[in-house]
Amino acid sequence: MSVKDLMREPLKGFQIYTAGGMMVNPGPGIVKLNANENQMGPSPKALEAMEKELTSCNFYPMQSIANLKKKISEYIDMPVSCITAFNGSGAGIQAVAEAFLNPDDELLICSPTYMQYYRLPAQFGAKLVEVTSEDGVSIDLDALSAGITDKTKLIFICNPNNPTGTLLCPDKLSKFIDDLPDHVVCVIDEAYIDWVADESYPSMISKVLCGKNVIVLRTFSKIYGLAGARCGYAVASEEIISCLSAISGIFGTNRIAAAGATAALGDTEFYKAAKDNNTEQRAYISKELEKLGCTVVPSATSFIYFAPHCDTKECMSYLESKGVYIRYFTEEYIRVSIGLPMQNQKFLDVIAAYLEQYSEKDKAV
Repeated sequence: MSVKDLMREPLKGFQIYTAGGMMVNPGPGIVKLNANENQMGPSPKALEAMEKELTSCNFYPMQSIANLKKKISEYIDMPVSCITAFNGSGAGIQAVAEAFLNPDDELLICSPTYMQYYRLPAQFGAKLVEVTSEDGVSIDLDALSAGITDKTKLIFICNPNNPTGTLLCPDKLSKFIDDLPDHVVCVIDEAYIDWVADESYPSMISKVLCGKNVIVLRTFSKIYGLAGARCGYAVASEEIISCLSAISGIFGTNRIAAAGATAALGDTEFYKAAKDNNTEQRAYISKELEKLGCTVVPSATSFIYFAPHCDTKECMSYLESKGVYIRYFTEEYIRVSIGLPMQNQKFLDVIAAYLEQYSEKDKAV
């Protein structure tokens, strides 16, 4: 008998998922734009706080986590009792599924969206239900509404969406949440909301105060540059937070990450610099890709999902041979993270060279 035979039945066919695509060690000549990492690095204030916290690693992190929750509470203007921290928003996604999914429950999503959602139901003997939008890249709220059944327990909505970068109309999203039946918990994953250029664009955290069954997930991995530290948080009603707290082994985050995240929330200068670079470079890359004949999905995030109208796997291989790493998704679409200007320019130069070769080869045929 194999040890695998002793696993819980729903997990026996489980496949390991590696976030961020191909693992690449950044170094001279390497442009790593495949995992939506902040190439500016962590906030200087976060680095200072984490270094200082190292000498306290012999102590458990309760006080550091309490400090973080208090800082988040002030930042989003919500009670501390409506906030819980995780080892990254990915751990939050897992905790939500573990807290709410029973066998035969349904988890509803609109494809394409964040890959982790697809893997959750099978772990608990639940069912994944997918709907799609007509354009193949947006989240279709009408299709999601039509997909709700008596067995629907969770709905996951990534807004802005990963991997496509699309952004929902906030009024439509608000109404969608208002109209949900009581047996459904809606998760709004706002991992990329800090990159939205429109400063007036609202979070769905307001829906928590309205008493809705909504969980808003946030992360310090993106604009704050702490992907390696693993720190995220959930905002929900006190009742939902108590449900998430029932998950055994969910201790929150570690004290190093908590200290860094707390300090990062106060580093407005770094936040602005990161956002300004991303907004400017997103517009530049999008425009240059369109000049090359690519179809670019308008993005509100730190990445661009585009169709180069060529053999995408061959294109990826060519880019990698030149030290440029982006993310493959389908035969039609690939995705590039937005980096620093020099990194972005190298990507554009290399993909332009490939597309020229591809065009000449196509003409010869």
